[in-house]
Amino acid sequence: MTKKFMLNSFNEAERQAQEQGKWVVATVEPRMSWPTKQQIVEFDGKDFVLFPQPPEADLRSAIAIRADRYRLSMEEARREIMRFCSALTWSQGSGLSIVTWGGGNLPRPVGVQRGRVVTNFLETTHLPVTKTDEERAAIALYREGVSLDNPFYAFLSLYKVISVLLPKGKDRGSWVTSALNRLDNHLAKERCDAIMGDGSDVGLYLFEEGRNAVAHAEKHPFVNPDEVDDHFRLTQDLPLLRNLAELAIEENSSLKRSHTLWSEHLYELAGFRKLFPAQILQMLERSEPIPEGTTVDLPERYIVLARRGPESYSFEDMIPEIGGQIEGGLVFDLVTPDDAVRIRTVLSFADERLIFDALSGIGFTPNRNDLNYVQHEINSLNFSRCILSNGHLEIWDQEGEIMLGRSETCIPVNCFVDDGYYESELSALEIIQDSLDSHGSE
Repeated sequence: MTKKFMLNSFNEAERQAQEQGKWVVATVEPRMSWPTKQQIVEFDGKDFVLFPQPPEADLRSAIAIRADRYRLSMEEARREIMRFCSALTWSQGSGLSIVTWGGGNLPRPVGVQRGRVVTNFLETTHLPVTKTDEERAAIALYREGVSLDNPFYAFLSLYKVISVLLPKGKDRGSWVTSALNRLDNHLAKERCDAIMGDGSDVGLYLFEEGRNAVAHAEKHPFVNPDEVDDHFRLTQDLPLLRNLAELAIEENSSLKRSHTLWSEHLYELAGFRKLFPAQILQMLERSEPIPEGTTVDLPERYIVLARRGPESYSFEDMIPEIGGQIEGGLVFDLVTPDDAVRIRTVLSFADERLIFDALSGIGFTPNRNDLNYVQHEINSLNFSRCILSNGHLEIWDQEGEIMLGRSETCIPVNCFVDDGYYESELSALEIIQDSLDSHGSE
């Protein structure tokens, strides 16, 4: 049986969407790029089916979950979809509104067609799983704030993000004042400078002329939705408040923004770091020689994946070989049981990088008279092309089904992938494979 992390998310979505069951469907209006095909996304141990908006039909995008698979009531299933929407909004940095609810024995999107932004594949690598009620409320309010068209309610929702994480007014005010020095959005910085240029205290302005003015109308100042100046002013304030809300989540919860995760790239070696003792990691980072006779308990078998969107190619039952220490880390080879294929990676703990050279990092022994070797060569070519075509490499503990590391996306410089070469080689190898296979079955 194919392991779950190796399934094609498009094919699996199509298969699950044909299953009869108790489905709950949220018709949504995404402000992020939305997949053009049905796609499975796993979140917090549950599968969600994303439905595209068909260009030829009066339907909207949708998200569905099969409630009976997880023994959820209809209400619990709706709550799971809402949590998923909030996690998706946080990881993608774009809004996602739930328009209406539906359901039945099969997942059926409803609604009318509207403008859309699409993508061939929705990348959902870093969906956050919240740990506390405050974290769940914070990203739910964030989703609401970045999804609303009304600037008054959007402002209020984003301010509530800060309030739920910093409930004490004095602490909140001090934090806002200090956070102004850490703004990293150019529109937020420009708006902050403009408010300060008028001689206003930015934190006090956001509280009195923003939060209070929207929430209360019994005393001045308050906003009037029909006043163009109020509408324009709060629209200008939104980038500033959104940046503050994002910083509040990142600095007062366990969640990190996508660009922080990308800049730190701790995910590249996160699984491997759990395998090595702290003392060994420190020695590797400092390039200090590991004492002779040192042993580390590592998994016995690995799966190495090349992945690009829903497409993946893999080598299973790979055996590890430590190729020696290098500056800041070690060489970590993975070899097929017959020694025909070797994949060389570098675990650079000093730089938090899993390094793989897509051109020279995979080696195989060619033997076109042996069926097994021909299959290895076919897999190696597909593997290499997948990585070079903006793919990445993943290393998994085969038995535990735990990702130990992944490389950064491969972006070739001053070169291109010659698909004609790969197609020609693969076609020739498939003919040889069929011939050897037919001779072997005689």
